[in-house]
Formats: sequence, C-alpha cells, structure tokens
Amino acid sequence: MKIVLVIDQFDDSNNGTTVTARRFAGQLRRRGHEVVILAGGAPCEGKICAPVHRIPVFQKLIESQGMCFAKPDEEAYYTAFKDADIVHFYMPFRFCRRGEELARQMGIPTVAAFHVQPENITSSIFLGKNRRVNDFLYWWFYKVFYNRFDHIHCPSAFIARQLESHGYGAKLWVISNGVADAFRPAQVPRAPELEGRFTILMIGRLSGEKRQDLIIEAAKRSKYADRLQLVFAGKGPKEKAYRKLAAGLAHPPVFGFYGQDELRRLINMCDLYVHASDAEIEGISCMEALACGLVPVISDSPLSATGQFALCAESLFRAGDADDLARRIDYWVEHPEEKRAYAEQYALRQDENRVEACVARAEEMYASAIRDKRRKGYRKVPLSRWRRCTSPSCEAIRRNFCQGGTVRTLLFWLFTTLLSPILWLLDRLWLGARIEGRENLDAVQGGAVSIMNHVHPLDCTMAKVALFPYRLWFISLASNLQKPFTGWLIRFCGGVPLPEDIHGMAALERGMEARIRGGAFVHFYPEGMLVPYHEGLRAFHPGAFTTAVRAGCPVVPMMLCRRPARGLWAWRKKPCFTLRIGAPLYADASLPKKQAARDLQLRAEAAMLALERGETPPLAVGEPALDAE
Repeated sequence: MKIVLVIDQFDDSNNGTTVTARRFAGQLRRRGHEVVILAGGAPCEGKICAPVHRIPVFQKLIESQGMCFAKPDEEAYYTAFKDADIVHFYMPFRFCRRGEELARQMGIPTVAAFHVQPENITSSIFLGKNRRVNDFLYWWFYKVFYNRFDHIHCPSAFIARQLESHGYGAKLWVISNGVADAFRPAQVPRAPELEGRFTILMIGRLSGEKRQDLIIEAAKRSKYADRLQLVFAGKGPKEKAYRKLAAGLAHPPVFGFYGQDELRRLINMCDLYVHASDAEIEGISCMEALACGLVPVISDSPLSATGQFALCAESLFRAGDADDLARRIDYWVEHPEEKRAYAEQYALRQDENRVEACVARAEEMYASAIRDKRRKGYRKVPLSRWRRCTSPSCEAIRRNFCQGGTVRTLLFWLFTTLLSPILWLLDRLWLGARIEGRENLDAVQGGAVSIMNHVHPLDCTMAKVALFPYRLWFISLASNLQKPFTGWLIRFCGGVPLPEDIHGMAALERGMEARIRGGAFVHFYPEGMLVPYHEGLRAFHPGAFTTAVRAGCPVVPMMLCRRPARGLWAWRKKPCFTLRIGAPLYADASLPKKQAARDLQLRAEAAMLALERGETPPLAVGEPALDAE
C-alpha cells in the first residue's frame, strides 16, 4: 500500500505524537509499504514539505511546548496524495482538516488518530481542570474534524472511552503507539554524577499537566531526600520555574533533552521511574521506561491512561498528592529485592506493546477503512447552521437542473448573463486575464462539453466570460457550493454539485445530456481538485469524456496558462492568466463507447498541452474537416 501520514511536525522527536509517527513510518516501510510523510519543516527522503504556520502572540508558547503548525498547501497535498491507498491524519488542526477535504475530493480512503487530549492544551493556559472547557474542546474537535471519519485510532482504551462518552460515532481502534525494539533492559555503567544516588527519572514535556513540580515536592518530603537524584528528560516552558522550585534539594535535578540512544542508556542507569502527569492519552515515555525494566510509580489520575501499566499498589499514587508519592518512593528505596523482581515483570509485559505488533494491527485498520470506503463511500457530514444560511441548497440545485423547465432555465440564464460584464471586469483588473482562441467556438454546432485545468478559485468566472453568450453549467464538488457566500457566486455562474450516490449520478447524467442537446455547454474540471497556480496538467477523471460520448457532442479544450505580471499588473506578486480556447474535439464513432471516451480523453490532454505551449493542435481522428474556400 501507499500510505500517507499527515502531521504538523515530523522533524523533532520532542513530543510523543511525533515519536509515534516516526516509528510507525519506519515500521510500515520495513513491512514493505510505501510511506509518504506530509508535514511542515525541512525536506528529507520520503517527506513532502509544507510551509510552517506562525501564529502571532501564541508562537512563543507553541514553540516552548515543542510544537509547530503546518500551513495548508494544495500543491503539497496533491503531490503527497497522488496514487495513495489511504491517508492517516494525526491532528485535528487546520493542516489536517484541509488535507481531509482534499483527500475526499480525490476519492482516497482516510483514517484519523486522536493524539491531542484537550487537557494538554488547557493546562498550558491554567484551565486543565475546567471540565466545561475540556468538554467544549472534545465537542469542537468532533464538530470540525472527527465527525468526517468512520475509523479513529485511539492509543489507549482510556481515550476510546472518553471519545465514546463525548459522542464520537465511529469505529474506535484501540492500538498502542508501540514501544521501539531498542528499549530493553541492559547493563549500562552509571554516569559519575549519578554514582551513589537513588536516581528517579521522568520523561516528558516540562509543562503544567505533566506535574514535574509534584515530583520535586515529593523528593523534598522523602525520608531519603539526601540520597535522591531527580532527572527530567524533556524540555518546555516550565524549566525555569522547576529549577527555582528545586532549590532546596540536596542534589539539584538534571534537566536535558535526549535522543533515542541516549534516552535508552539513561533509563538503564536509573533506579525508579515516576509518571506524575494529570492528563495522558497513553504515556509512551512511561512504556519505554518499563520496557527497560524500570519500576514505575504512576499517578492514578482519572484523566490519564498510564495507570493501566501498574502491576502493584506500590506503583500507583494518589493524583496530585506529594505526600503519597513520597511514601511510594520511600517504599522502593527500602525494598530493592522486590524492585528487582518487579523489574523483570514490567519488562516482559511491555513486549506485548512492541511497535511491530501495533503496526500490524494498524494495517488491519487501514484495510477495513479501504473496504468501507469502497462499499459505502465517505461519511456524510451535516452542514452547520451557518453554512445552511450562507450557501445555496445543493439538493435544490440538482433537482432544478435535472428536471429542467424552460421558463426557469431562461430566467436563470438571463440573470447569470448579466454577471458576465462584471466578471470580465473583475478578471481583467484583478487577474490580468486574457482570452485567446474564441474563434474556435464558431465550429461548435449546438451544445458541447468544455474542459479546463483547475488552477485558481476564480477560474470558473473566466470560463463563464470566455464562453459567453452560450448557456453554461459547471459540474462542481458539492463542498464548493457549500462554502459561505462564495457558494452563491459559483451557483450564479451555473454551478451544479456532484451527487454522492449512484442514483443521483444517473439523474445528473441525464440532465447534462438534456442540457447539451438543448444547446448549452456543460463545463468540467477533469483534474478534480483545485491546485492554485499548478504548472502543466494533472491526471484526468473520465467523467467529462464519457458525457461527451453519450451526448454525441464535441469537447472544447481550454487551457488556463500563466504569464508574468507586467505593465499595469506589475503590482501582482503572482502571475497573470491567459485562457486559450482550442478547436472542438469529436469522439471517434468507429470505437466502442468506452474506448471512444478514453481516446477522446487522450486527445484532449494532448490538445491542452499544445495550447499551453502556444501551439495549434493538429486535426485529430473523428474531427470534421472544414472545407477550404
């Protein structure tokens, strides 16, 4: 399979989600899959880069958490998604949301993962325990993103229960993020600064919900405070505050960020692992420590899944209680033999969560998502009240288009025709648009199918002006007409939304044939999705050419070409456009319909490429030659 992983950040292993994505990608490749990463940051092998989105005011806070956000980029999405079997989204933020929309347009099956616990966000603004705010974020994540998926990856049973309780109506796959095979017990000589000390480790961001402050307080209250050495592996906005809080300890804590090999060595040097986090979807860092045979003391917070790994009561402490944590630390200092016995058990238990087994389970999820997409299509998402009020009704448009009606059709044509001078002025002044080859339309007798590359949000207005005074209908994705306000512009240009079911498609096909026989043009974007300012042509869908063959009409190829912004348009940072209209192409009547449509598609692609080069396409098979005067 070709699998695309979409995640905002992939370069730095400074958070659990990125670590998980990197391990999944590596293991999937080892199992023979082609894996493409779509993320912000620097380029590397197997990765498609998107620009990084910087958020004013909050950027410093975001960077302090070891995060970054990627900026949507249609060219990057298209390059990554092309020929993909499935796309796996990691975050509910803007980058993944836009990616899901485009994957849907391209007809690619999708799954999502739930890696962002609301408490991870709210703790950074001191609202981590505010239930209303956290419930709102669960609702908002579902409303804007997760309601579009039939399959959601949950790293733990705990987060699956949370999603069920918040109304996430999808199949929830409980699949651990997995522990890398490198994390195993090993004899490692202690660093000199740790010699003779009982070393306590915690791995994780230095942020409020991770509660490193609780470990510092517990160390101060321990009977063995003079023997304890705290090590905090991670970075974050709380480091300065934690250094100040630890001022009274006999041995100052060690703060640092470690790569995988360094971290594995560090874990095997330590005596005890403490996971004090109030909120945790799974706790991959704790799992790594346990896999190396390090006995844990874990918070029993109801908002954390990590407590599931405790094998005895002494490995759990009351969430937020420094005294109880201090007692658990003292217990393990006083019982070294019992600690050694449990160390073996913890290491063996984590063998069940090795990343190889977890990726095999993820393959089952991918296969199930692909089967469901083929069988029943995408999950339908109800429109928000805002969109219903600010965009036209797709059902009404399709119904009116398919049923026809002479008076209604003429009124709509007259109304949209009045827009043409306005659109021409807009395109000319704003985009520097030019139109070449209108004389080729003289050869069209009756209706036709027109096609054009899709490289600008307003290219429908250019087609409308170029084909004036023909009646013109645009076949568009329903999502385009459902956009607030701009959906009405597409509607007034003649937009007709594609239905999602077979019966709707059959009715639309009949409606298109009737309109073409009535002398109208039906306009297609055979490339499908919009990729702004894309050079050249992308792969075509066959719908336009099948329609032309069934309706017995020609295809009019049009190519929207870029040109440098000069003269009156020198102020534009982006190129201007020239729309070139080619001669009509006719199907080869000697071929069966399916082969005729394919032949017509290939000739249309060649004609458009010739138009892009400024050439006149040669007369092709099936075209009527004009008598020489």
